[in-house]
Amino acid sequence: MDFGTLIFTKPERAISDVKFAEERGFTHAWIPDSHMIWGDTYACMALAAVNSKSIKLGTGVAIASNRIPPVTVHSIATINQIAPGRTILGFGTGHTGRRVMGLGPVKHADFREQVRVIHNLLHGGEAMYATEGVTRRIRYLNHERRFINLDDRIPFYVAANGPKTLALAGEFGDGVITTGITDPSRLDTVRKHLEAGAAKAGRKLAKEFPIVSLTHVCVLEPGEKLDSPRVKMMTGHWVMASFHAMAAGYARPGYLPESVAPIYAEYEKYVAQLGKPDERYLDLHVGHCAFVAPVEWKFVTPETIAGTAIVGTREEVVERLRALGRAGLSQIFINPPMDAFNACIEEISRELIARI
Repeated sequence: MDFGTLIFTKPERAISDVKFAEERGFTHAWIPDSHMIWGDTYACMALAAVNSKSIKLGTGVAIASNRIPPVTVHSIATINQIAPGRTILGFGTGHTGRRVMGLGPVKHADFREQVRVIHNLLHGGEAMYATEGVTRRIRYLNHERRFINLDDRIPFYVAANGPKTLALAGEFGDGVITTGITDPSRLDTVRKHLEAGAAKAGRKLAKEFPIVSLTHVCVLEPGEKLDSPRVKMMTGHWVMASFHAMAAGYARPGYLPESVAPIYAEYEKYVAQLGKPDERYLDLHVGHCAFVAPVEWKFVTPETIAGTAIVGTREEVVERLRALGRAGLSQIFINPPMDAFNACIEEISRELIARI
């Protein structure tokens, strides 16, 4: 199994954190595209590219509405010119990137069309593209000048959780990025939808088709409990990112264990008093995936940690990850806390990477 990590899109962190993860055995660095939360994806990818040697660099994930498809492809192909063969385009509908502006994700029909255009541009540098009421054939020019690199293949991973988008990943993608897979049985469902999409395109999905899961992992030290300050520091941001996702409407509270339901109910009461009802999105994602807002620490409990992250002793976590690997998971894509990034990366490197 491969190990990837989220990289915070702060320029100086893109330089240091990617190199740090690479040196500790991580195979992938995923750079997000949340423009209302952090810095620019491609600027940070460029910095990461020139300050690393072998780690693969992916958008984690580029948002459909942020750029038109030809710009999305030329951006990742520019990074591929710096780090040939090390780039991956992850592409999604904008569950966070758009909801922080009070918008829903890009509609499926529009997303499918963008995925088709990007797929064709990546694979041949040319596509039929409909915009502003006209449909035109578009093609990247001046290949010999190497402004961009489409010669070294750029894998295209579609971000997907629901059946229709998973099928889209199977139809057009070279891989899929999904979220929160902690149970091997979930992989059977994911694979079924991927294969349905592949069949639509006349493709046969390879057994090794990459399935990447964004989740979080914490290894307990000997005798350590879930309510220890260290464990809460290592997992609290992920607990709250999960709660943010549910409150914003792009994840279902029903996925939580029964033990977490009363705590999430209290969180819903807290959200209900955030600002104006039509502007709650402005406060909902404070600290999202990075740190815990002080007022939200009360929701980080042993129950919510166990209910959202993969956590346990080294032996327990190793066995859980091995079981996921046997079921078809290609890569765990972790989300370290911003203020304890190095400690988290060191822990995963020391305790897990050599054993999976």
